[in-house]
Amino acid sequence: MERVREYWESFRVGSWFLGTGSAVLVLLVIGLLSCYVAPRSWALTSFVSDRLPFPLATVGASPAASFRSVAEDLASVRRFYESQDFSSVGLRVDFTTEDGKKRLMVREREIINRAIENEAIRRIARREGIAISDDEVEKAVSDQLNTEGNDVQDVERRLKTLYGWNISEFTGKVVKPALYEEELRKRFESDTSRFSDARAKAENAEKRLRDGRDFADVAEEFSDGRTARDGGDMGWFSYDDLDVSLRDAAGNQAVGKPGDVVESGLGFHILLVKDRKAESGKDLVQLAQIFVPKQTFGDWLADEMRMMPVRVLSPSYEWDRDAARVEFRDRSMREFEANLARNSEGDASVIF
Repeated sequence: MERVREYWESFRVGSWFLGTGSAVLVLLVIGLLSCYVAPRSWALTSFVSDRLPFPLATVGASPAASFRSVAEDLASVRRFYESQDFSSVGLRVDFTTEDGKKRLMVREREIINRAIENEAIRRIARREGIAISDDEVEKAVSDQLNTEGNDVQDVERRLKTLYGWNISEFTGKVVKPALYEEELRKRFESDTSRFSDARAKAENAEKRLRDGRDFADVAEEFSDGRTARDGGDMGWFSYDDLDVSLRDAAGNQAVGKPGDVVESGLGFHILLVKDRKAESGKDLVQLAQIFVPKQTFGDWLADEMRMMPVRVLSPSYEWDRDAARVEFRDRSMREFEANLARNSEGDASVIF
C-alpha cells in the first residue's frame, strides 16, 4: 500500500511538472508567433508582442531593441503628443483614425532606427576605446539641471507628465546615448585625414583659378551640388543667412575676385563675391561658390552601419543595407510616409 502511495505521489508531481511545462511551451509558441509571424494588425498579436522582451532588432549578437522596449518608447511618444493642448496653436493630434495609426507606425520605425543607431555607436565606441562611466553620466545630468536652474523633482514631474519617465529612465534612454554619440563625433572630427581628399580637390580648383581659368568653368568641373551646373551661382543672401564660417569671406573679399579655400562643417568652399547692395535695411551679397563636400559624421556612421550584421526580426520591417536604415515592408506604408506632410496637414505629430 505504501508503494502504491509513493507511485501516486510521483505521478501527481510528474503530471504537475508536465502540465506546467506544456503550458509554458504553449505560451512561448504563442509569443513567438505573435512577434515573428502573425500580422501586427491582429489585436492579439499586438497585445502579446508589446509585452514580451523578445528581440526585435539585433546588431551582431547584441539586441538593439525588443518588442517590449519599442512598445514602451512608442507609448512615451504618444503620451508626449496627447498630454499637450496643440489646439491653442491651431494644430491637432489624433492617433485613433486609420491615418493616425499609420503616423504612429512611422514613429515606431523611427524608434527602431534610433535604437539600432545607438547600438551601432556603442559598438564603434568600444572599438575606439571610448567608455562613458556612470559618474560621467550623472555629472552630465547634474550639469544640465544646474545650467537650466531646474531641481530634480520639477524635472521628474515634467518627465512623468510628458513621457511617463523618471530621471533614471531619461538618463538611460537619452543622456547616455547622447554622450556616446558626442564623444564619437569628437573623435571623428579630430581625424583631419578623413577630409584630405576633399581638401586636395578644393585646393586643385583654387590653383586653376589662380592660373586664370574662368570661375564658372572651374565650378562646373570641380563643384558638387545643384549650383555647379549654374557656374556656382548662389544668388543673393543677407549675411545673417550665411553659415558663420562663410560670413567673413563674403564680407571682406573684393568683388569679382575669387577667395581662398574656406572650410565649413559641410566641406570646402571657394567664394566669389559678384555684387553687394543694401535693401530694406539689410546688407545683401550676391555669391557664387565652388563647393567640395567632406564626409559628415552621419555619412561615416552610415558607412560603418552598412558593414554591421544588422537584423530586423519584425515581419513589419526590413533592414535596407544600402540606406543603412529600417524600412517598411509594406509598400503602401512607404508611400504613406513619403507623402506624410501632404496628407497630414495640421497634425502636430508630423510638424514636431
